[in-house]
Amino acid sequence: MDKYYTRQLRLNILMLVLFGGLFITGTFLDKACAETIFRPDMTITKVITSMGVYPYHAAQVLFLGVLYERTLHCKANKQVKMMLCTFCLVLMLILGFIGGRSLTDRNNLGNIFPTFVGNVPIIIIISSIMLYPLFLLGYFAAKKSDDKLLAERVLWFCAIMLIAYISMQILKNTFDRPRYRTVVLGYDGVTFVPWYTHFPDAEKYTAMYSLNADEFRSFPSGHSIFSNLSMCIFPSLALLFPKLKDKQLQLFCAGFVFALIIMTSRMILGAHYLSDVSAGAVIGVLSSIAFAAIQLKISSKNNIK
Repeated sequence: MDKYYTRQLRLNILMLVLFGGLFITGTFLDKACAETIFRPDMTITKVITSMGVYPYHAAQVLFLGVLYERTLHCKANKQVKMMLCTFCLVLMLILGFIGGRSLTDRNNLGNIFPTFVGNVPIIIIISSIMLYPLFLLGYFAAKKSDDKLLAERVLWFCAIMLIAYISMQILKNTFDRPRYRTVVLGYDGVTFVPWYTHFPDAEKYTAMYSLNADEFRSFPSGHSIFSNLSMCIFPSLALLFPKLKDKQLQLFCAGFVFALIIMTSRMILGAHYLSDVSAGAVIGVLSSIAFAAIQLKISSKNNIK
């Protein structure tokens, strides 16, 4: 396991160089790339891009099941365990609902089925089918695991997922960059701007043209952040499923390919520019580096080979 995390660190550094180069390229060629690749009406691309956020939300529900199992069988007193288990259950319901809402919003399945957007019954159905069952899967998988450090590893994993999400929200609310799909509609005053140039009066144009505020949150790409986190989400499944312990490298590569597909789909739909998706990728890769480094430290601290 330690050997894998060391290898993952090295691979992530290579990914960081790659995406850093794409970010620099996008800084100068964003508009040209967008004009070349833009195909907004491809249904298959809309379906693909909808799955970009799924691993992120699914992993949180899955690993909450792990924490619930470890809490339920820990040595704390009964009242403390009851409080912590209740917290895990409530958090699972909240995060599962948030994940279902994300899957059905206007940038995902809501782009294909507009009636899904904000539809609470649909969100609950999607969450119940695609997310909530993973809590039980995590519970039973943890029950079979003899890894005494599993809870600590999972807690750090969840912390990294949270930090990545907070970083995304801060950046999206700092850069009011219009999405390319909005720019091409020809609204007077809504024009292309580089990521580093402040776009003035986003709120004014949102109200003037009855646009969704999300149309001015192009930088960075949330889908890119979430999909690139798959480079630590997919390999993390080896913590729960012994048969995957020798396949961490393949899982990492699968996460990388998945991220590239999602990043490309976001550009095809005009939701993001090259600099948007590559900046998101850098955040995702940095999170993956942090995860691998922390796992190595946990193993070293406890003399695990």
